[in-house]
Amino acid sequence: MRSGTSAAWAGGSGALALVALPLFLFAGIGGDAATAGAGCAPAAAAGPAQPAGPDSASSGPHIDLPLAQADARPPVPPQTLHSASWTYPVPAPATVTARFGQDGPNWSKRHTGTDFAPPAGTPVFAATDGVVLAVVPESAGHAFGRYVTVLHADNVVTVYAHLSKALPARGQHLNAGDRIGAVGATGNTTGPHLHFEVRPQIGGRHLPVDPEPYLTAAALPAAGPAVAAASAADCLPLAGRAGTSSSLPDLARKMTPTIQRQLTGCPELPLEWVYAQVMAESRWKPGAWSADSNGGAGGLYQLSRPVWKAVEGTAGTWSQGSKPPSGHAVWEPAVHLRVGITYTCGNLRKMTAYLTRHPGKRISALDAMAVCHVAGCGRVTWSATGMPTPGEAGCGQQCVTTIRTYLTNIHRYLRAYTGVSGQKS
Repeated sequence: MRSGTSAAWAGGSGALALVALPLFLFAGIGGDAATAGAGCAPAAAAGPAQPAGPDSASSGPHIDLPLAQADARPPVPPQTLHSASWTYPVPAPATVTARFGQDGPNWSKRHTGTDFAPPAGTPVFAATDGVVLAVVPESAGHAFGRYVTVLHADNVVTVYAHLSKALPARGQHLNAGDRIGAVGATGNTTGPHLHFEVRPQIGGRHLPVDPEPYLTAAALPAAGPAVAAASAADCLPLAGRAGTSSSLPDLARKMTPTIQRQLTGCPELPLEWVYAQVMAESRWKPGAWSADSNGGAGGLYQLSRPVWKAVEGTAGTWSQGSKPPSGHAVWEPAVHLRVGITYTCGNLRKMTAYLTRHPGKRISALDAMAVCHVAGCGRVTWSATGMPTPGEAGCGQQCVTTIRTYLTNIHRYLRAYTGVSGQKS
């Protein structure tokens, strides 16, 4: 039985059900990485500027991943566009969280651009003079969400993805620094950031190359105090904060004695894992609610009504298919943690016993427990290794991506919280 809504898939050892993909999953790592472990560094300034011109990057590294809206019919002849200086597409400090060519489970191939992670709503600027090729709405269902492509001199195209809003129209001429939209989290993303690509024409198609050489001599727009402060806070890498209680959300610190008491009955479940899994589920927001086709789930662990009823023996005033009323215990952190830990501990013990009987499965009991929570234990028991591949255990590509993203999130937070007591000294 599914317990959390941090995923697009549900099911226990029985039926496998498709459910709606909520927002909480993308608070950490997924599609494009808003904080993909690349650290928090400014864009590289070393090396010569990328030469301009058709096929300018054909002798350098590129990724063979065409984009239809980069190859769209230009609204004006490309030769009529003139070269101009470049500017960063976001204001200072232009923090880079994922770079071109990175490998990882977040991308179908290697990463095709540079990710900047200023706060949501931060202005996004045209990187140089050009004309708008396409403005793609979020409703198109592309992994880039809402995005804009712009054609520049020498048949170079830039891409601005995951926007919360897009301002220009196709055919509109832009100058470097003109506002294109705002940073958002639309499409397949883990949180607010700008995915920025540069695509020169290579072999007749506009293919992605490393954007950073184009920005070697680029102007860096100034940020207002609020944006700069927020970006600086976002810049703190999790690894650098590990081992300090300040890395924990306030509610996690407050609830630590409650969690520790509950874990006396489940010593095999690490305290840090509880911190990390709840962070991956709800970001420690007790009022979090995600609606889906199975009736929705809420609270810190994003528990569904069937799970709540199974543990507590009753769902109380929580009606089937509805959000629990404001006074329901699912919203009370101490009660919710008791129910959530009871449920996850049960799955942990079930998976520990199962994996003991099936030593060929290449998955830890804790990871298997997390798979149970986000996608159903059947994904573990019906797959060859315990971690399903596309088409295995009733799990398609989206299901596999969801599971991997969820586990990546948990382990990222786990690294940050290892050794943190949660107690104020």
